[in-house]
Amino acid sequence: MSKKLLKSIENIMKNTENETISIMTQYLKIEGKVFMPDGKCEECNEDYLTLQDARVCRLKDYCECSEDECKCNDYACFHYEWLNVAENKIVAFSVI
Repeated sequence: MSKKLLKSIENIMKNTENETISIMTQYLKIEGKVFMPDGKCEECNEDYLTLQDARVCRLKDYCECSEDECKCNDYACFHYEWLNVAENKIVAFSVI
């Protein structure tokens, strides 16, 4: 991942005291906890953003329901303990 983008994510995380990020690619919505070794981006891969406890959902199948036990995305979303997201596939991101 470019150091500029990774540094931006790191600064936002420090200012908001959040480690969870929501990423949009052309076809996917990905949420997870950003993994930074020892809390510093110097050790991170330059081409990928590493996420822990990631949830990947297909955008075309994604729904937004407000019910407490909403399960409409269960078939469209997948869980990964570790996930690397290619920087060049990221369209947008938000630290949440």
